[in-house]
Amino acid sequence: MTSPSTTSAAVLSANESSQARHLANSVASWYLATLDPYAPHSQNVELRLRHPVHVVTRCILYGNIGSIEAGGTDELEALFNDDDAEIKDGGPDSLTRRSAARMEAFLASCAAAMRGDDDPHHDEPRTLAKLEDNKTTNDDDDDGKKDSKKDVSRPSTAPTRATSSASSSKTPKIHRQIEQGELLLRLDLYCRTLRRIRSISDDSNGTKQLEECIIQYEPKKTIRSRVRLIVQTFLGNVDCVRDVRKTLMSLVLKSTLEVLAVEIWCEELSATVDRLASEYEHKVSFGSLAFLSSPDNSVETHLAPLLTKYFEYLQMNWESLVSKCEIERMLRAVLDKDLRFFFKNAVFHSVGHILDVCRDERGFLDNIALPPPWKEGVFGKTSGGDGNKDMDVAINSYCSDPSLVSQALRDLRREVITVNGQILSTANNVPELAENLGQILNSSQMKKSLGDTRGSILRKNKRRSTKRITNYTSDFGLESESDFFSGGESDSSVASKVDVGLVDVLARRLLIAASRTGTGGDAYFVVRDLFGGDEVEVVPHHSSGRVNQGTIEIIVKMTSAIIKSHAKFDIFAKPCGDSDPLIQFHTTTTEALTLQQSVDGSTVLLKEKKTKMTGWRTLAIRPAYYEHIPHKH
Repeated sequence: MTSPSTTSAAVLSANESSQARHLANSVASWYLATLDPYAPHSQNVELRLRHPVHVVTRCILYGNIGSIEAGGTDELEALFNDDDAEIKDGGPDSLTRRSAARMEAFLASCAAAMRGDDDPHHDEPRTLAKLEDNKTTNDDDDDGKKDSKKDVSRPSTAPTRATSSASSSKTPKIHRQIEQGELLLRLDLYCRTLRRIRSISDDSNGTKQLEECIIQYEPKKTIRSRVRLIVQTFLGNVDCVRDVRKTLMSLVLKSTLEVLAVEIWCEELSATVDRLASEYEHKVSFGSLAFLSSPDNSVETHLAPLLTKYFEYLQMNWESLVSKCEIERMLRAVLDKDLRFFFKNAVFHSVGHILDVCRDERGFLDNIALPPPWKEGVFGKTSGGDGNKDMDVAINSYCSDPSLVSQALRDLRREVITVNGQILSTANNVPELAENLGQILNSSQMKKSLGDTRGSILRKNKRRSTKRITNYTSDFGLESESDFFSGGESDSSVASKVDVGLVDVLARRLLIAASRTGTGGDAYFVVRDLFGGDEVEVVPHHSSGRVNQGTIEIIVKMTSAIIKSHAKFDIFAKPCGDSDPLIQFHTTTTEALTLQQSVDGSTVLLKEKKTKMTGWRTLAIRPAYYEHIPHKH
């Protein structure tokens, strides 16, 4: 839920609107003055517009906007002209993932503003009344004042059409380029979006991450401007009936990626846009009186209202849509494209059929690699986030968020957690969790299970010569872990002790594991994606009896600490009632922490050793064991 202070910060003042307009004007003027008229529009966008847009993006999100505006256009143009210029704005080395996604979607929309000259019937695009050169949204002048308008004349490099095919074959072809008014409107909307994000960030004094999606704050004037741009581009790119659906869906989805600041659209968005295109096609079909009207009238009467309604839908549901897009991005990253397509489209005829397929694809289902959650930046957040290369900074940030920690602790209290077979007591806060964990890790029973350092060193060379084979089992919690508890040779003169830092690391990893093992966890989304469907529902299993086995296991030995999160998922036929599940799947998410030993007098301390695989997890999915009962004759 949006707080009143955030909503207030998202309303741009006249000065902030002027700053956005100034930067948009600077980019548009420089681009139109320097573009290559002999290059296609899309090529100019990539080679000439990308860099200044990147510069302005960083300036608004991280720079001193006031000093940039006071410095005039010379300073900006110097940055625009130097692709290798170092931008000293005090921000991170690169844009956040979602800020970069917004910029890429904006550039893609700009490139799609004009169809390539190689396309048929490109000469005279049908457009709405020409946008006024200086028409911009002025949507955020909420104090009733409008920004002053500057008349920026069209540069002399504006393209003209070749007059004859004979001359065009001898001289370089001049390509059509984007109109100044349209480019300025696009840049103005983009810069205002960034200015809102910066305003919200400044209001929080930098205590929060950038709020990447701000469509929920956009006033109606901005929405009308976005609709107008899509309609303008649609009319300029559609020449025949067969182009309508493809062109319309492409334009709407590109705009959606920009306003939501995501890289991939989810199935819900794709289906919604598909319905929008179908409804528009129906309204202007041969059987409709609208077919007799001009294209301009048809889009104004039928398409514009549909698009307005669509953007209102995005404003109402942005949070869940961003979450679904982030989940789709994760699924595409971790699942093989062909196998995912196979499972999503497979028709299973019986439980035996599912078991046979899972047995055939066991190598895939047993070893699904999940990247470190701090690199993805989600940590269970519904609105997504941005990755962080620094693991410690990201985890500290997560563990400093009271709402996330509180939810993770509630999730932990619903789990049965074991540490080398000993049940971990429940905790109400992070210090209590670390204390309970430390008591077990430094208990006499744990020291006995760890054994002495000399025994572990003697066994190290033997372990190196043995190829490690992942041993998963579908019936979770029954893995053989006897080798983890073998103490080896005992020596009372040397005691093994877990470093307090490792206790803290394990406590924090437990919080992360808890936030990823419930209905919002990776395992659930992967199982639902592979085995869910229109006619079945995937539901986390709820055991009615007492759970004797740990649902989260921590196994500590001299060289590693392993965290295993177990879960069960039932698949029911829709609608879900009191019937038994069709089948049950078991999952195990495994994370291995490499440990290093350091000798402190007569004590061997165990600490975490960071490697390139730190934080990576492996997800194994198996159907539950089913006993085949032969039919009686």
